[in-house]
Amino acid sequence: MNHEEPGNKNKYDKFEINKIYPGEAAVKPHLPIWYIKSKNTIWYILSVIEVLLLLRFIFKLLGANTGSGFTIFLYSITNILTMPFSGIFNPVRSAGLVTSSVFEPATIIAMAIYALAAWGIIRLLWIKVSRNGS
Repeated sequence: MNHEEPGNKNKYDKFEINKIYPGEAAVKPHLPIWYIKSKNTIWYILSVIEVLLLLRFIFKLLGANTGSGFTIFLYSITNILTMPFSGIFNPVRSAGLVTSSVFEPATIIAMAIYALAAWGIIRLLWIKVSRNGS
């Protein structure tokens, strides 16, 4: 039994191409492989930097032993990353009986700035992809 109105049989045929059925994804734009690899590489590098800076912040805040090998290694690597931001705010020190706790705002600022820089670079790559199409 056909419930279609006579004369309207082909009314919506041209829209069948764009119809999305359950379980199907919408139209996916074809992204160049260089863009995907560049984006993933930038996010990976940012993640490594953020983890190192977070460990530095936690270790300084909890007053980790500065004579430990891992702490020396971590501080020497992250000093390079926090150096440009070290003079913005003064660190807050709290002396304890055994250790000295340090709240270092430069580390938090560095984490925020590096995240913004990575996001900005990825957006610039996206602008290039969207304009060129390849």
